[in-house]
Amino acid sequence: MDRSPARPMFDSDDPLSIVLEGIVRLGWALVRAIGALLVAAARNPVPAIIVVALAIEGCVLGSRFLIWTAIGVLLALITWRLAAPSSFATTAHPRLASIAAAPWYRSRWAKAASRNGLVAYDHQFNGHRAELSRLPRIRRVRVTRAGVHTLQLSLPAGLTPSHVAAQCDGLAHALKCREARVVEDRPGRVFLELHRRDVLAPVIRPSAPKGQVDLAAIPVGRHEDGGVWYLRLLGTHVLVAGATGAGKGSVLWSLLNGAAPAIAAGSLQVWAIDPKGGMELRPGLPLFARFEDGSAEQMCLALEHLVTLKDVRARELAELGVRTHAATPASPHILLLVDELATLTAFAERTIVRRIEQALGLLLTQGRACGITVLAAVQDPGKDVVVWRDLFPTRIAMRLDNPIQVDMVLGEGARDLGATADHISELTPGVAYVRVEGTRAQRRVRASYLTDADIAELAIRSPRPTPIRLAVAAAVEGGEVA
Repeated sequence: MDRSPARPMFDSDDPLSIVLEGIVRLGWALVRAIGALLVAAARNPVPAIIVVALAIEGCVLGSRFLIWTAIGVLLALITWRLAAPSSFATTAHPRLASIAAAPWYRSRWAKAASRNGLVAYDHQFNGHRAELSRLPRIRRVRVTRAGVHTLQLSLPAGLTPSHVAAQCDGLAHALKCREARVVEDRPGRVFLELHRRDVLAPVIRPSAPKGQVDLAAIPVGRHEDGGVWYLRLLGTHVLVAGATGAGKGSVLWSLLNGAAPAIAAGSLQVWAIDPKGGMELRPGLPLFARFEDGSAEQMCLALEHLVTLKDVRARELAELGVRTHAATPASPHILLLVDELATLTAFAERTIVRRIEQALGLLLTQGRACGITVLAAVQDPGKDVVVWRDLFPTRIAMRLDNPIQVDMVLGEGARDLGATADHISELTPGVAYVRVEGTRAQRRVRASYLTDADIAELAIRSPRPTPIRLAVAAAVEGGEVA
């Protein structure tokens, strides 16, 4: 989109040349308008068919009949809205909202983009400094079912997604929305997500899991786009970082609730370590194959037992010529929960701390292929606290104290792309930012909240798993193996 004064087509002040130029520009504007209408009709076929049908009807039957038809369509939509609100909200409302929002955004976009510096300049043109400048162009406006307004932008040469991401705060204010985030689409295109209201403000209640559970996609909450937030356990380790009261426990209990059928079936076993004396995890004791909340020595032994199990499985897989463990009731996937990673080594003797660090290092570097996942919760994600931070492929950033910690958890540049975890309200525990797998895009999510009664019910309906006992592990427990 050109915003600089138009360059003359003919280097002449002759009136005939000026008139000819005006005719050419008018014709080109008409062609572009027709092209935009055709593109809009192709992207919205149903509304386009309705508009064309009404226009033909008005020409053939007269304007009065057209008015009555329009009134009938309006009444039909109102009836649909009242009779089946869920169907209307998922089918009709997003399309109608997109049609209504598109003209508003297109009319305000040029000013919002230019005043926030989203301008690409042609520095040289025919040996002279050019006056032309270009802005990102809105290709499409879409409103999702959750009410998120998404602008698909075409970027001119010279602008990158990082340029747009850096101006998200200014664009959000200019376009009258609460927050703006950038999601990369393809080279030369980005999605600008505009969040006009906080759809994650209400508390999310847990849903009772049914049927088999896919350990690669366990439901734990909801995305801001209205979809289900799934958390992967297979082939990864998970770091949950958040300040006190951020809702780290909501993630842990939501995960246990979603994985309950797999725990009951025996294909998943949970080993839990609660260095805070069992304050958080002890209510779910029947869910755990092993639970430690006592001395640092006992917690260290649990980690060393898990390292032993890893070694045994690694040898078995090597003998079978298999590179990845497959979870079965005979050989379940192991989830190690550590409620507060820093507390695990805070008050232990130095010799025990070294053993804990060695065991955790082995589990994080070698455990994934052997069917072992470590999920650790931590308040301070700094390197001096979380030595193994880079060994957690999956990271969840809940409410954090400062912007630096956001990039510590989610990776460099995450906050610039809209992961403002340091702005999460204290009144919305469980809200977090996660990275979309395989991309740099960030998603805002919220874990479901389980009350004490929900946790008690979950523990009652879950049979206590049978712990895995190994001869070598027993030797470790007896102190025969260092």
